[in-house]
Amino acid sequence: MAFDCVFVDFQKNKNFREQVLDRFPYARVTPFVVSYYDILRSFVEDIRTEFFWLATDLVDTTEFDFDYIPEQHEQRQIHVWNTRDQREGDLMLIPTAEFKRQMAGLKFLRDFKDINYHGTELAYDDWSSVRFSFDDLITQARSQKERYVNYYYGTPRPIKPSFWEDQKFYIHDRNKLNLLIPKFNIREELYEYSPKYFLDNNGDAVHFDVCYIHNGEPQAEDNLRLLQQHLQNKPNRLHNIQGVKGRKQAYQTAARASTTEYFYAVFAKLKVDRDFDFDFVPDTLKSPRHYIFDCYNPVINYTYGHQAIILYNKKLVLENNGTGLDFTLAQKHDHISLLSAETTFYTDPRVCYRTAFREIVKLMYNKKSKPTVENNFILNKWLNPDLVPGASHVQAAGEDAKRFVESHGHDFGSIFKSYEWDYVDRLFDQRYG
Repeated sequence: MAFDCVFVDFQKNKNFREQVLDRFPYARVTPFVVSYYDILRSFVEDIRTEFFWLATDLVDTTEFDFDYIPEQHEQRQIHVWNTRDQREGDLMLIPTAEFKRQMAGLKFLRDFKDINYHGTELAYDDWSSVRFSFDDLITQARSQKERYVNYYYGTPRPIKPSFWEDQKFYIHDRNKLNLLIPKFNIREELYEYSPKYFLDNNGDAVHFDVCYIHNGEPQAEDNLRLLQQHLQNKPNRLHNIQGVKGRKQAYQTAARASTTEYFYAVFAKLKVDRDFDFDFVPDTLKSPRHYIFDCYNPVINYTYGHQAIILYNKKLVLENNGTGLDFTLAQKHDHISLLSAETTFYTDPRVCYRTAFREIVKLMYNKKSKPTVENNFILNKWLNPDLVPGASHVQAAGEDAKRFVESHGHDFGSIFKSYEWDYVDRLFDQRYG
């Protein structure tokens, strides 16, 4: 017995289309709009048979038995032939009267009282797969022509979408490195699309280069040895960036040395935390940015992003013109609450003074230009350090920084002089001879 057929044409596979339409030459053909649920509601009143098929050009039905008739106890069920990787399949046999009866009370098609899933090995015409890089993913998705594209960073794992309800954005793994992205207008980032469907699978590991940046600080060699030991059994490549004068120049030298899209900047003042794994994965649903981790500062007994290891986006670093009061904060960035290191800046008077002076200047400037409760709290910690080694130099730097900012009336051009260490070192020499 031949049942009516509603054929959803994705314009995906011409051969699969012809297979169905050869069998059902009078099928009602429709492009995909919104969801299968909406399509069924639109066409059910025109159906003249006890059951009707919903078929698509997504699956190969060459060997499929369209003469299938449900058993007596299955007469009120929706029968779904689902592929191994997609439970909510793209071939269905629907009981006409029962669907009409339940239709008004359905919010989603899956709310139908009784659905019978028939597991099959029907061949599925996968959506295109495209390898992406962190820097160009959004650009690629923005120029996407197809309804869906599988984007992958490491190992491709094609995703088969469900069309029962609204078209979704599928994220295959926790690292967000396999994505099935629908075509949509992207302004800045992929988080703009809704609804999203997150699958809790393990993702590929990502290992970016590590750049150790130092300029002969007294603790540089000891902290470098600790870092080398820490990385001994890790796949990250280590680059030693030494003796580059100027903050912007040092960071950009590190970026050019890196062979990966992102690189970890580890500074000479840092004793890397033993639990920091150098395996962070940037959020692919966001636009490219820097990621600032946490650092423990024993002098102020506080943990926050200052002096921490930073995962820099190489492209952004090379574009940074160094005109902001803080090189990193001048571009898009996120703070990640993950302890990366403990600072040893206080073990050398000059390094201690210059580090404290610059940070206090930034905090005081921000207190007026963009005040926050956290900024004021941290500033108070710096101006009242604990009685530990280095505290006296922090206190002296705080007095000088406060006088420096106030004397210049918070003028940015004058405050910016503190950007380079040479200027701050001269202030240290003036105080301590």
